Amino acid sequence: MSNKTTLNIDLNGKKYPVLCELGEEQRVIKSSEQVNKVIKELSAVSESVGETRLLAMTCLLLADKLIEKNDVIEMKASEPNVNLNSEQLIKLVNWIEKITARMNNVANLFEKK
Repeated sequence: MSNKTTLNIDLNGKKYPVLCELGEEQRVIKSSEQVNKVIKELSAVSESVGETRLLAMTCLLLADKLIEKNDVIEMKASEPNVNLNSEQLIKLVNWIEKITARMNNVANLFEKK
């Protein structure tokens, strides 16, 4: 008996067969939903982007988000038992807004090329 299953995942309106471990189906589906969310956001900026470029930009933005989250986790881990006060929380929110603006700038650079 195989421990794997194949899901037909929708990415940008196209179905792709994806092999995954049994029990991971919901996680794969949730991942595809996140990818489609970013694709939709990028498509709203410009409808004339080719699919290959759109998927490349999506991968870059999701990788950037992952790196930023890992950086926050590492920073938090290096400072054990840190409780954020309201000032620190505001700084964190501002930092997240700056990161989002940076990602949007990257997307706009791709659009101009």
